[in-house]
Amino acid sequence: MIFGYMRISTTKDTQTTQRQRLALENYAKENNFKFNEIKEERVSDTVKAENREVYKDLKNKTLRVNDILIITDLDRLGRNADDVIAELKDLKSKGIKVVSLDIPYMNEWEKVTDATKYKNNDSMYDMIIDLVITLKSYMAQQEREKTVQRINQGLAVARAKGKRLGRPSVKLSKDFIKEYAKFKSGAYGNISATQFSKMLGIGRSTLYKHM
Repeated sequence: MIFGYMRISTTKDTQTTQRQRLALENYAKENNFKFNEIKEERVSDTVKAENREVYKDLKNKTLRVNDILIITDLDRLGRNADDVIAELKDLKSKGIKVVSLDIPYMNEWEKVTDATKYKNNDSMYDMIIDLVITLKSYMAQQEREKTVQRINQGLAVARAKGKRLGRPSVKLSKDFIKEYAKFKSGAYGNISATQFSKMLGIGRSTLYKHM
């Protein structure tokens, strides 16, 4: 069976999956097949694939061995490179073929469909997927290193300007200082820190931070 998956990372009605649907339908027309179903999902791109309801149900309840999942862009599979890699590996382990229209060799319909019919062609498809995973892993590592480098550069600039780094110090109100002095002196009797925090209307963890 052949399924399509479309995702947009917004809840705004002005943005739709029309571009993705058109690309999927054109691909099907060019390769003489029809989708059994095309799934659509609106969810933030910060949400991991495993937490996306439509995609999770599609992967875990609908897709079977040798089924084909078609997407317009590989990044539709996850929130970042690491998430995409995890999904590709999981789908591969389940025997599900992935077609991504934006990736050369992953969008060659004949190679994918041959791999679902003939065992000797699976090795070619697996090699392509492994190559994509390797490249994605490299890109993810490069992005992590760039992020760390940018952070370090920013910190260096801040230090050079004499800025104090780290969390800002907590400024306590005069009322709290006064009430805490009473608590310590026993003016409120033998009450616990928990009782004292309730009296002030703050959480116990906040009280300990102030103390």
